[in-house]
Amino acid sequence: MEFDSFEQALQVCITAAPGSDEQEGALIYCLDNAPPELKDKIAEALANFHKGPQQGCGCGCNHDHSHD
Repeated sequence: MEFDSFEQALQVCITAAPGSDEQEGALIYCLDNAPPELKDKIAEALANFHKGPQQGCGCGCNHDHSHD
């Protein structure tokens, strides 16, 4: 998947179906192109992606809340 910017890939990370190829591609792009202060957070999100679906809100933050 091709992205024009980190911001575009980040938007896909947030809006893509959890566990989808689209989400994984966006996470990898974000990890490769993230500002230094975000790299650890994105690496953690990619590791969680590979663990599969988890409880919580579904946004990848692994907190037990919903985004209403």
